[in-house]
Amino acid sequence: MEGLDEVAKDWKDSTRDLSYDMEECIDRYMLRLGNGEVKPKFVKKTMRRIKTIFERHGIGSQIKELKDRVEEESKRRQTLNLDKYAENRPVAIDPRLAAFHRAAKDLVGMDGRRDEVISLLTEQSVKLKVVYIVGGGGLGKTTLAMEAFGMIGGQFGCKAHVSVSRTPDLKKLLKDVLSQIDQDGFSRCEGWEDHQLIRQIHRALAGKRYFLVIDDVWKEGDWNSVKAAFPDNNKRSRIIVTTRNDNLAKSGCFGDSRHHRYQMLPLSDVHSRTLFLQRISLQSNPHAQRLQEILDGILRKCGGLPLAIITISSLLANKPQNTDEWERLQASIGTGLSYQTDGTGKGMRDILLLSYWDLPHHLKTCLLYLCIYPEDWHISCEELKWKWIAEGFIAREQGNLYLEAESCLHELVNRSLIQLVNSNVDDDGLKKYCQVHDMVLDLIISLSDGENFATILNSVRNSLPSGKTRRLSLQSSGLDLKKAIHDMTRSKLHVRSLHVFVEAKEILPLVDFQSLRVFDTCVGHWSWKKEHISNIGSFYQLRYLRIQGRNIEELPKDIGKLQNLETLDLRGTYIRKLPPTIALLTKLMCLFIEHNYDVEFSADMFGCMPALEEVSDIGRVDNPEKFLAELAHRKKLRKISMNYLWIGNGDQDNVRGYRERLASSLNELCNKHNLRYLHSHGHMAEYLFSGPHTFERLQHLKLDVYYMEKLPRGMASLTNILKLEMRVTLFDEEGRNILMGMPYLTYLQLDVMRSAPDVMNVSSEGFNLLEVFDYEVRFGAIQFAAGAMPALRRLHLSCSANCLRNADIDMGIEHLSSLAHLELKTDCIGESRHSVEALEDSVRKAVALHPNLHTLQLHVSRSFESHLS
Repeated sequence: MEGLDEVAKDWKDSTRDLSYDMEECIDRYMLRLGNGEVKPKFVKKTMRRIKTIFERHGIGSQIKELKDRVEEESKRRQTLNLDKYAENRPVAIDPRLAAFHRAAKDLVGMDGRRDEVISLLTEQSVKLKVVYIVGGGGLGKTTLAMEAFGMIGGQFGCKAHVSVSRTPDLKKLLKDVLSQIDQDGFSRCEGWEDHQLIRQIHRALAGKRYFLVIDDVWKEGDWNSVKAAFPDNNKRSRIIVTTRNDNLAKSGCFGDSRHHRYQMLPLSDVHSRTLFLQRISLQSNPHAQRLQEILDGILRKCGGLPLAIITISSLLANKPQNTDEWERLQASIGTGLSYQTDGTGKGMRDILLLSYWDLPHHLKTCLLYLCIYPEDWHISCEELKWKWIAEGFIAREQGNLYLEAESCLHELVNRSLIQLVNSNVDDDGLKKYCQVHDMVLDLIISLSDGENFATILNSVRNSLPSGKTRRLSLQSSGLDLKKAIHDMTRSKLHVRSLHVFVEAKEILPLVDFQSLRVFDTCVGHWSWKKEHISNIGSFYQLRYLRIQGRNIEELPKDIGKLQNLETLDLRGTYIRKLPPTIALLTKLMCLFIEHNYDVEFSADMFGCMPALEEVSDIGRVDNPEKFLAELAHRKKLRKISMNYLWIGNGDQDNVRGYRERLASSLNELCNKHNLRYLHSHGHMAEYLFSGPHTFERLQHLKLDVYYMEKLPRGMASLTNILKLEMRVTLFDEEGRNILMGMPYLTYLQLDVMRSAPDVMNVSSEGFNLLEVFDYEVRFGAIQFAAGAMPALRRLHLSCSANCLRNADIDMGIEHLSSLAHLELKTDCIGESRHSVEALEDSVRKAVALHPNLHTLQLHVSRSFESHLS
């Protein structure tokens, strides 16, 4: 309800609390009184009634109180005439996968700005140079920085990008930098203090030419703390800093001509219109002329801010193209905003509010939920969907909960309220994470506070508000955890979700959280120990549980009491064996185990989970035959990962027979039921794609650990495959033709020992929808003909310098017409410096001939560079 007065808001708040209290009363009844036998005998029934007399009396009194409150609020509703506030905005869920995969090349007005920033960065100076990009929220500072980073990042031997945010966790920030520049140092840094991390980063960068993007710096003190890690090593290193703080930029440039301040300005009228019309076409509209006039007024009110323009165009894309609707929205924006006058961000907030109020109720709730994550946090899309389900935001009567949650995610992406992003560490081109812009985050935190939706404790907010806390997020290492623990004890009976983003230096009072639906440790620290989860069995309403911590090696037996649990994520722990009581989790839909040969998986346990939809990583199975029998009954299974499956000792014929039967069961689950994702090891390939097996409905196949000899002919049956990852000893023309025959393939990762012929030619036939190609070859080369892979956006090439040793091979990269990102990684073992440089030069020459020269991002790196001769 939008535009409520204070009396109406009070009614809304009271009604919301009433609904929570009613649900908690039902939970209490089911827990205390609802677990008896269906038809108990007289003596048992009598004894049970005697034992529960006080509990029944208490619940009865609570029900009477709730009934009185319902009647009271109903009367208040009639008195206040609240029907006038009712929302009447039916909005259809429309996934629109094309919008889901929008490319960076669609950005408007960035070319000139990017070239100006690059010009500042590439000025000839051996000294460290810093460029400060300054501007208000929503102007596109981060986008500009990352465009420049992508364009010239390949010229640097070392690069990284991190976000600082308003309340930075310096230790996490330094670890993020270290993870991108020094994997060896990162693997050893657990438990290090800030000064140790700074010293290690300084050491890792000392002899290298590096390029860093330090995004979203708010305070000079934060920048001073971070920049101490970056040496001025006379290697022509470069840093971009984005900030809203003009004083920070001026201070950084004061008295030092090496550094530059770049002021972001709003988009021009032409660019504003172009950006808006990317989402909406008016060509066939009979009222196009009038709509163009209204559009002029809307764009004036957007003030050239890209975020405002994208938000409004995304909002109108979901509405009929009629003049009344557009005029109504134009009037709703108010006086509008401009770069000069919207310093407080109120105008932008008003525009974002329009999009928020236009959401259906369930999408409002889904969006508000993102306030539990720290600023600039990369949120796993899979994690988010299962949390929405656990919280009850996805209506259970709508059928497939996962698909409904996925539609909600797509809808929020299409409305530009959340953004899909790549991982900082594992950038494979698949956007598995999402973020909210900091201005959107400000809005939803404010709305959350107003509705008591969630409570965030960090270095700025360090105490719980009065009243009941429903959702709690502990953030920032500066948080006084002892105080938070003390505050939690008075609200824990009502907390429905608990997210811990800090180290568990004190044992959390994880007892009596009777309403808890979601518990997530969020970050795996060594500080988490088994004592922290010893009372986990008392969270009877828990539906989502993620535990991380390398000191956690076993689950408490009481885990079996969590009979409402739907998601159990144990990745990031050292748990080697699951307790037998886990078989009692009959509602479990997702089970994620740390991938390791030593984790023992119980076939009996597997047989007690009829609702299972996703499971990974299955390693050691205690009873392979029983597991195989139970697998055939898991008809709801959508995803299964068994790349480390070990089936015990046995002769070769027995192992072969077992793998054949396993392949048959998986084939039936795929073609007759719901299996769409399969992850196994390469040895299974000959069994999966032999005989009658087809896997026609499979969408994602990953075969790794072992190399298969060559692509089996049976893989031609993968007519609906979207993503394919595998390792093969010999990649020949027959294998290439099999891949070319997969009409919907969009992502291909191919690790090859040797190609035959030595130069594998990719013609204009096939691969019409392929967007990402990751090709690693040890012996051989690849060549793209004119018209090859017309949709390819990202190409990752990993090879040795012998790719060009025997002939002057033109790889034909200039023929990849849609290419936006090219990464070349050269294996230097046994190679000369001259041959490696020759390969890199040939790729740079191909990029220079590419039609997308000005937007194509090139990254060049070397592995085992110390082995160069």
